[in-house]
Amino acid sequence: MKHIDVLSIGETLIDLISDTKQISLVDAPRYVMYPGGQATNVALNIARMGGTTAIVARVGDDSFGLYLRHHLATAGVETAFLLVTPHTPTTLAVVTRHTTTPDFAIYRGADAQMVPDDMPLSLLQATSLVHTSAFALSREPACSTVLDFIAKAHAGGCLISFDPNYHPRLWEMGADPLTVFEKICPYVFLVKPSLDDCMRLFGAGLDAERYVERFMTMGVKEVVLTMGQGGVLHGDDRGTTYYANKQVEVVDVTGAGDSFWAGLLLAELDGYTTAEAIRVAQAVAEIKVQQVGPLSQEIDRAALYARLGLQKPGERTRGRL
Repeated sequence: MKHIDVLSIGETLIDLISDTKQISLVDAPRYVMYPGGQATNVALNIARMGGTTAIVARVGDDSFGLYLRHHLATAGVETAFLLVTPHTPTTLAVVTRHTTTPDFAIYRGADAQMVPDDMPLSLLQATSLVHTSAFALSREPACSTVLDFIAKAHAGGCLISFDPNYHPRLWEMGADPLTVFEKICPYVFLVKPSLDDCMRLFGAGLDAERYVERFMTMGVKEVVLTMGQGGVLHGDDRGTTYYANKQVEVVDVTGAGDSFWAGLLLAELDGYTTAEAIRVAQAVAEIKVQQVGPLSQEIDRAALYARLGLQKPGERTRGRL
């Protein structure tokens, strides 16, 4: 298989998003279907930005699973490791279209059924970065499977990124989420929580800098905290730096974080500094929030870099950080 920029492991599911802005699912009578899931959206967005990516996930033996496979393959995502779980439906997420934090309901199915034999150890030598999420760690057997693979990927020289998209309504592990996160974070070079993620994990009322510190104490090298219209805070062992967001009309925030992720990861892999990569990520997220559903168009990232005034970096490097 050809070189892979990002190997995305975790949930692939169907997003049913309300066709009008609503606060509650109770008030949303109609929905539109989109491919969804953090790992899936990152893979799709990487492909739409011209990166090479593969998805490791499970779907049900149903029409929704066929839809997801077709959508991913059409976008250019490698689907050889998108496996089918018999007698189990594809996971569904029902979500309100909203400009802040949407209401949602999740109907879990095949996504959590990943087992060790699903993991593509043969791809590690051809992979720059492995990405996963808290959703993938929220239920067994996927949790143990992913944690074991991340350790092997890190030992094999891959960069590891992790989205701590924790929500108590989804967490089905007996262990506290922070106990599980402490197992993955020492391998992680980059984590991107939202402010909502931080409040759910650590409690409300802390300063943004304190939330960054909490992740750093678990062993993460860099933290990029996204705060919606409040901007972005980056932290590493040298301290924290704030980046304001450009103010744009927000139509729908669903998938905004996953769009941010794609810009951030590809710019990092392309050799840009974290500060430059954050600017790229913000620009990609701006495009997404001005449309309903996930990012749907191809983005010429070389042209995006030029528009942002970024000079071409030196030779692309595997495992730069």
